[in-house]
Amino acid sequence: MTFTLVEIAGANFRTDEESDDLNTDFMKRLGMKKRYLPARLAISRSLGVQSKPSLIEAEADWGKSIKGDTLFGTGSTLSCWLAMLIQHYGDIDYDLRKVNSLVAAHWKRGLHLLDGDWKQADEDLSKFVRRLVEQADLPLLARAGLRHGTGSTAFSSSGVITVPVGEISKEISSGNGVEWTLNSSGCSPHSAIMGGVGSGKTRTAVAILKSIRAKADVPIIAFDFKGDLATDDAGGGYHLEELFGATVIEPPRTPVPLDVLALKSREKIELSEAASRFRESFSRLKSARLGDKQRDAVYEAAVGALQESAPCELADFLEQLVQVYAEREMKEDGAISAAREICRFPLFTPTLSPEAFFQKSWIIKLPPNVVEESRSIVVNLILDALDQYLNSLPDSPVGADGSRGLRLVCVIDEAHRILGNNLPSLANLVRMSRSKGGAVMLISQSPDDFSGEDDDFLSEMGLVAAFSTNAPPRNATRILGKSANLATLSTGQSYVKRRGDQAARKVQSWE
Repeated sequence: MTFTLVEIAGANFRTDEESDDLNTDFMKRLGMKKRYLPARLAISRSLGVQSKPSLIEAEADWGKSIKGDTLFGTGSTLSCWLAMLIQHYGDIDYDLRKVNSLVAAHWKRGLHLLDGDWKQADEDLSKFVRRLVEQADLPLLARAGLRHGTGSTAFSSSGVITVPVGEISKEISSGNGVEWTLNSSGCSPHSAIMGGVGSGKTRTAVAILKSIRAKADVPIIAFDFKGDLATDDAGGGYHLEELFGATVIEPPRTPVPLDVLALKSREKIELSEAASRFRESFSRLKSARLGDKQRDAVYEAAVGALQESAPCELADFLEQLVQVYAEREMKEDGAISAAREICRFPLFTPTLSPEAFFQKSWIIKLPPNVVEESRSIVVNLILDALDQYLNSLPDSPVGADGSRGLRLVCVIDEAHRILGNNLPSLANLVRMSRSKGGAVMLISQSPDDFSGEDDDFLSEMGLVAAFSTNAPPRNATRILGKSANLATLSTGQSYVKRRGDQAARKVQSWE
């Protein structure tokens, strides 16, 4: 170190002019009278992000300066700020100029993160403060042992979780209550709920999730292809946003704050595996049309982007892919077009690590007005990140009563939009996440939606519930038995089959 605390206290700190204007805006938004207050908040917000900020070019236009003792205080307060800045960046060789650059970078990044928080909070001060409190907890969770490789486990539920199948959940023939146990020995926590438009499948799904939430304080990640899952009054008045304290985001209007291409390490095999996973997710885009040459180019571009960029973003992949095509003298084709399409809008911002992101509840709205390629890559990459995160954890603990701890529930509404794409990550989550505390709920329109999957998802389900639909009876008969005629079901009725049941039961789920 070639500086003293006295020099830091007397130095002038500033960020770029554009960010300085945003600093002034936050003074007005938050009713602050001093310029250093939003600056401190911004630097704190940036320090909560694990990745290093990008340093600002020396020739940038600079904003107004703030003295070090005004920005950071003096004595032990100044020492704490300086220690956090240096520890976060991780270098050991510092001079006053480097500290200035580091402060400017954190100040800039933090202001733009705060601006995103402000917009996601609908410019409401109370919601904004709540978001900041929640964000502040995430680095603490990470330091408490929720990173890859620490050997510790993520939070999980305890005790047997048994829930009704809907608001009423009574067998029609006997009048007895019908319940589903998710996590006892021999049970499966996964479920498939099917039915035509207006049949009540979403209402029943939300009622089941409400009961799960009452038994287990676990997060949810829900994909909402209709755009109304969070606040749909058809769900019996139960809003998932409120039940799970979930943050609702709608990319690209509000990007997903996940470092979706995060690596556990930068070893060669990890880079190779991550590049292969990305290629598989990218290849599912309808416009990509990858032949052998394109698949190899996409893989090489993914390796290059992951090696050179931390955090790695989709724009880094596009840049590498264009470079690979140029080096190989390949003509631009569907792969380049698809890459440009998914980079047209800001779908992700690498704010949170997978560990931090999946400790919170999220509802990701992807309604029909969102470009299909954007919807697909968001779902593909988030499911891949969830698969890597959840299945890398130690097995969820088993209680004395034989119950397996539940850690997270993944819900896909209108699942027919991705069923049939044979996503490896979805198959892995259904087949392998039970021992890790994962639960997958697929809400779809018909038993036929599952017929295009290479993996027989329905054989892995602990609960299958089917409401009225006009779909041909062949697949319904295969899944639920010969007596299950879905076309004859009345309002609120479903056929329910749990793992271990010899035959499906006719159940009044709601009315």
